[in-house]
Amino acid sequence: MHAIPADERDSAWERDDARYRVYVFTGADNAVLTVDLVDATIEEALETGLALSNGDEHLWALALVENDSRGMRGLIWLSGMDYNDPPSSAREWRRRRQMQDRYLRAKSLRGAPTLLPNGLRLIRVFPEWVGGWPLWESYTEDYRLTGPDLGLSAGLSDALFVWNEEWLRRQPDDPLPAGWEDRGIALLARLRDELHGVAEVRPEFLSER
Repeated sequence: MHAIPADERDSAWERDDARYRVYVFTGADNAVLTVDLVDATIEEALETGLALSNGDEHLWALALVENDSRGMRGLIWLSGMDYNDPPSSAREWRRRRQMQDRYLRAKSLRGAPTLLPNGLRLIRVFPEWVGGWPLWESYTEDYRLTGPDLGLSAGLSDALFVWNEEWLRRQPDDPLPAGWEDRGIALLARLRDELHGVAEVRPEFLSER
């Protein structure tokens, strides 16, 4: 997120007739229910998403419905995104994270197994200022994981450990080591292969490119 000073006089028009669309995804196949809201505030739209998902029992997202200069309808995502679209950027991964985190948090509060709707675990990958592996699983007793915890091959487990240590050797304000993010992306692909059918692997180290 970036906060940029603005001039409140630079807008040429304003409207108060926003149209919102709530997406609710149910079941292992993420079947979609969509509901449009008119004459609603953003607070009411968010409350509707929570209600239609039965208190985050299902994944959900909220978009602003708009028409472009050609008159063609489109969406501006406000919370989450289309869960059936694979993320292709750091920003889209953050939106997927919004949806997954509130869903898993609600499951944890209910005492239910913290698995995604398709039955997979969610493994997060990001470095932290502590030695070891960059592997995490939220809302579980074993929040921080090691390569052996996940049954990874020795080669991949060692490579992830080295990758995290490489990040740790820098000072907090230093730039990332050359090629470090690309090496992480390559390790991510290997990790997904080894955890196929076991867990979704979510990168949380990607920068906007």
